[in-house]
Amino acid sequence: MSESRQRSGTQQSGVMGRVLILVQDAEAESLFLSFVQSVCPGDGVVLRLSLEQSLDYLQKREVPSYIILDIAGAADPVACVRDVTGMIPPSVTLMIIGDREDVNFYRTITHAFGVAEYLYRPLVENLVVRFFGEIILHGQKSRDTANGGSLVLLTGVRDGVGVSTLLANLSWYVAEVVKRHTLLVDFDLQASKLGLLLNAENNPGLQAVLEAPDRMDGLLIERSTQELSDRLHLLASVGSIMARPVIAPATVSALMEHVRGQFHFIMVESSWRDGDMYAALQKEAQQLVFVLDPTLISVRDTLRAMAALPKGTLPKRPLFVLNGFGRPGTLSLAEVSSSLDMKPDIVVPYLPRECGEAEINGRPLVEQNMQYQAAIMQLARIGLSVHVPDRVGTGGWRGRLGAYFSRLRRT
Repeated sequence: MSESRQRSGTQQSGVMGRVLILVQDAEAESLFLSFVQSVCPGDGVVLRLSLEQSLDYLQKREVPSYIILDIAGAADPVACVRDVTGMIPPSVTLMIIGDREDVNFYRTITHAFGVAEYLYRPLVENLVVRFFGEIILHGQKSRDTANGGSLVLLTGVRDGVGVSTLLANLSWYVAEVVKRHTLLVDFDLQASKLGLLLNAENNPGLQAVLEAPDRMDGLLIERSTQELSDRLHLLASVGSIMARPVIAPATVSALMEHVRGQFHFIMVESSWRDGDMYAALQKEAQQLVFVLDPTLISVRDTLRAMAALPKGTLPKRPLFVLNGFGRPGTLSLAEVSSSLDMKPDIVVPYLPRECGEAEINGRPLVEQNMQYQAAIMQLARIGLSVHVPDRVGTGGWRGRLGAYFSRLRRT
């Protein structure tokens, strides 16, 4: 297997920039070429070599400050890492890709051999940028790995594009199918919808937390949070319909600090109409997801949103979800892609009857519709960097949700 012909703008001899990436297959090569362009353009190289060739390369060449090495397929991965750490200077930061998933292996190579980070296959670009990119840019792991769960922020480019339904189904899927502890926060106290979609009782929980930020602590937040299942929790309130509360950025940051250590994912919905609160959430978020529908006005506002994105220290490309695709009288996928100069990351089909019936019957649509399930699975895999099962099984939610909506139909 020969070295990759593409060098990401680096020299082909000597030490090629600050970052050297050694992978074994074309798919990983393509992913890391994109990674280099995003994180360290002109300052890194990707080589496609066998593991044996990579080890020979490291033993005989001068190496840069950062190395990402693919050891997948190694007969003894621990011994392989031990050998590599003996080949390179202690000052070199080493990151490893492999195929071992057990936590003991991770602890061994990071604690005993000083490996900065380890990711196992299959690789997801957002996950690679988030973990390896942060180390290359700042010499440390991203804050969410140190302080707890990841904040996922969904933003509708306009009202009415279906963000709440998408978020409710995504949170249910991640909690009940992927089995990750998930907190759903509904900051819209004026017109809260997520609680209704998830059969939650109306309570003053979030309002109590936000009204007394100086008294915010773990106990208050725990008492205010509704446990919808073993892994899915909701923090929401339905306040006055006549006033939209102003939530201070410091309050948002304090809330995130308290809940990160308890959940794998914190999911919220907000947009630039929320002003400073939205800016604070953007700053805290590990993943930003824009949701649009296939209309001209939605495409226009997506372009405006892209232009207004703040320039962060870590290049973190937001995801774009095209919701309601196929609605009569709307744009084709080719027209949307051409207008945005890119293809949406996830396309959610137009399912008005199915969505309506799911809401009435109290069953998450992701649990019963294969088309919708495929879109949510893709969003979870790409946006949240989780490994998803092949299909969704039925759960015990239907009884509680169905009973609630049955009561609604009788009233």
